[in-house]
Amino acid sequence: MRAERATEDVDRQLVRYRAWQRRFLASPGDPAVRARFEAAVAALCAVTNRRCGREAAEAAERLPRPAPAGRAYPLGGD
Repeated sequence: MRAERATEDVDRQLVRYRAWQRRFLASPGDPAVRARFEAAVAALCAVTNRRCGREAAEAAERLPRPAPAGRAYPLGGD
């Protein structure tokens, strides 16, 4: 249960990071957007234990996800 909760937190921070990344890339001169993006980077780095936002995002995307409930075998299996 604890690992599932950690995965949910990483997923939530990754979604937040990607959303603010898009906004920042669209408006790089906006100080408010920049501050929110930097806060999202810091939060993602904290939950993934990485020092760089890009590395944190890559680590979050590679994180293994639990199998959906009720499915004891992978899709496409024989």
